[in-house]
Amino acid sequence: MPFSFKVEKPKDVGKTLEMLKKGIAEQGGKGDFVEGDEKSERAAIQGVEGRYKVEAEYIELTIDKKPFAYPKAAVEKYIKEQFRKLS
Repeated sequence: MPFSFKVEKPKDVGKTLEMLKKGIAEQGGKGDFVEGDEKSERAAIQGVEGRYKVEAEYIELTIDKKPFAYPKAAVEKYIKEQFRKLS
């Protein structure tokens, strides 16, 4: 079942998305991707698939699919930590 949460919008959304794409490529993640632009689209990283929409002050993320063993709270915490690192 999908779930949504918000993260603080990075100062440079485009740069953050490029860093995410670069990190995925460097790790050689099969089936991993970040598609879209500075407004919205979708991504899949380590078995977690979802969409994002950039708003004025935050990014809303909706997780559509995750491995059963990953609790929702753990997925949300990990993603928020990654955004903090990239900001």
